[in-house]
Amino acid sequence: MSSLPAERTFVQLSDFKFRLWPILVAAILMEGILRGGRQAAKWTFVNGPPAWDGHVSIFLMLAIAFQALLGLVGIAVMSRLVPRADSHLRWPPGPTYVGLAVVIGLGMGLVMLIADYWPALLTGTPPASSYAETPYNWDTVGYLAGMLATGTAEETIFRGLLVGFLSVFVPGRLRIGSVDLPVAGYIIALLFGLAHWKSFVVSPFHEALAQQTYAFVWGLTYVWLMERSRSLLAPVIAHGVGNFSEVAMILLLVALWS
Repeated sequence: MSSLPAERTFVQLSDFKFRLWPILVAAILMEGILRGGRQAAKWTFVNGPPAWDGHVSIFLMLAIAFQALLGLVGIAVMSRLVPRADSHLRWPPGPTYVGLAVVIGLGMGLVMLIADYWPALLTGTPPASSYAETPYNWDTVGYLAGMLATGTAEETIFRGLLVGFLSVFVPGRLRIGSVDLPVAGYIIALLFGLAHWKSFVVSPFHEALAQQTYAFVWGLTYVWLMERSRSLLAPVIAHGVGNFSEVAMILLLVALWS
């Protein structure tokens, strides 16, 4: 007599082992690297050549560069201390998923534009954004280049270093419907959202809440791309294209509606 197959539940947690200290370490690393990169960029920008004065996009590029460098240093240290950790810092061994990453990034940019600026879009008024406060010049090009480069820094830190580290010390997988990801990916996606907490101070509440929500969802998407491609390349591209496309659409709307 054959046994019936086990019923597939909508939510399933497997091989999970909870430890608090690695999550605290990941949170401290996140804040330390992000804050350290910004402080190094601020010092370099303030002490840079006079030609940098007033060009905030240079500060943005410096912050991205320092944060990416600190993320790479963290990965190098992790590879020595926790050799089981996989940073996915490699060229994809199979399909690159670059095309899919670009499409996902464009979709992210559109979703972020609507979520952040829907009141302005409904009334046909230019979105109130710091990216559109300066005249269209080389700073504008610098902002767009910086947006495209954000994935290099943030994916190195969040998915490469932090998910790689946490997957070893907080193992397990959580499947929700057809989405099956490491528990570490969910935790870091939550930290990724919390990293944008300052939006509640400087942005309208609806915009800050939207940023927290889609940052968490995007974090899971980046982990999904990383697992599918077994590389950071696809999440880096999706992240950069998403930020770039939102800012590009903001600038376009400001030019059209001003």
